[in-house]
Amino acid sequence: MEAKLQRTIVVELRPDKKTERLLREWAENCAVLWNTINHKRRQQFFRGEKVDLGEDRLLYDIFKPLVGSATAQQIMRKNSEAWRSFFALKKRKAKGKLPPEVKRISPPGYWKDRATERKRLIIVIRRDLYTFSQSSKIRIKAAPRKLKEKYGVRGPLIVRWVGRPRWWG
Repeated sequence: MEAKLQRTIVVELRPDKKTERLLREWAENCAVLWNTINHKRRQQFFRGEKVDLGEDRLLYDIFKPLVGSATAQQIMRKNSEAWRSFFALKKRKAKGKLPPEVKRISPPGYWKDRATERKRLIIVIRRDLYTFSQSSKIRIKAAPRKLKEKYGVRGPLIVRWVGRPRWWG
């Protein structure tokens, strides 16, 4: 099995006030979706039931207007991936083949900071729905229409960024 190459580009965004409010609300909605699907799966796990890792159509339909269809799919996919990883680690532990650096195994957590009780603001954008340019701008095509209308944004979101990305292309 061939491993997939994944890259993460981390930069600091410098949006204007209106775009910042839009991004913040979008990220809040993403956290609510993650926390909702994760809560459902954690309840199944702790009740001893089989954890359903399939797509939850009802949650998808509820959150699609709030986070966008592609983003809703990505968040649900990432949550399923986290749960599969958790179960794989449990299996390895049962066989006595757990890597020595892994001290504790626990189910995927919620997107919130325990100390401050504030949600972690994360937006998962599929790779074909944004363009990262060397002119210090990111074009985001995935922003939910409902939020763009609310904040009076037409077309894709364009956000300035600063930082030193490792990769281009």
